[in-house]
Amino acid sequence: MRKYKIDPDQMDELSRRVADVFVPRISDAPGFAGYYLVDAGNGIAITFTLGEDPDAVASTMDTAVDFVSSELADLEIERVEAAHGDVTVSQAG
Repeated sequence: MRKYKIDPDQMDELSRRVADVFVPRISDAPGFAGYYLVDAGNGIAITFTLGEDPDAVASTMDTAVDFVSSELADLEIERVEAAHGDVTVSQAG
């Protein structure tokens, strides 16, 4: 999980770039299980990367660092929190 602060006026552009550029880059990574970006309001974006094991999630990190530096450099975005752990409860509809 990552939490970012971004200019609220740039949230739609962030979402577009993540969907169009970042997700395609990571979706074929071994063990990749899912990626979510949540607009939490007031310029807060929360992302979740899911993988079959910690190594699968870690393998997306280099791609994420490259994506932020090359594709988001013109946006006012700041990572304010990061956490990781195991999923202990999961339910899909």
